[in-house]
Amino acid sequence: MGGKNPLLFVVVLLILLIALGIYQWTVMTENALLKQEATLVRESTGKLKREKEDTQSLLAEMSITLDDKKRYISDIDGKFLKVNADLENKNKALQQCIEEKKKMGEDATKQKNELKTKEDQLKKMEEEKKKVEADLEEFKKLCEVADNSKELTKKLCPQAPLVQQQ
Repeated sequence: MGGKNPLLFVVVLLILLIALGIYQWTVMTENALLKQEATLVRESTGKLKREKEDTQSLLAEMSITLDDKKRYISDIDGKFLKVNADLENKNKALQQCIEEKKKMGEDATKQKNELKTKEDQLKKMEEEKKKVEADLEEFKKLCEVADNSKELTKKLCPQAPLVQQQ
């Protein structure tokens, strides 16, 4: 038994040695693959971190730009509201001016009509004045004639009773 056992023992050891070699080769191959994957994961993680940082900085810049644009829009909106209020005030003032102009036009028309009426009345009064003056002149002439006739009567008839003067 002693001679066969060492050969069996060597064959078993050789089989064990081959199995251990295959096992070691498999573990080493898997270890190498895992190392490659770990390197890829580290590289991917680094890229993702850089991209995350870039994205965050871009987001911060955009946030600042957005805030600036919001302020700009708010300023423009404020200016628009102010200009709109000014425009409404000017529109109201214009409407008041138009109403005043219309009222003044109506007043001017009324005054023109009144002036024309007054002018017509003045013409009538002037015509009446001329008639009255003409009547007055005629009356004065008649009075002179009457005075002359009284004087003539006095001269011609000194004894006639005097007519009472009125």
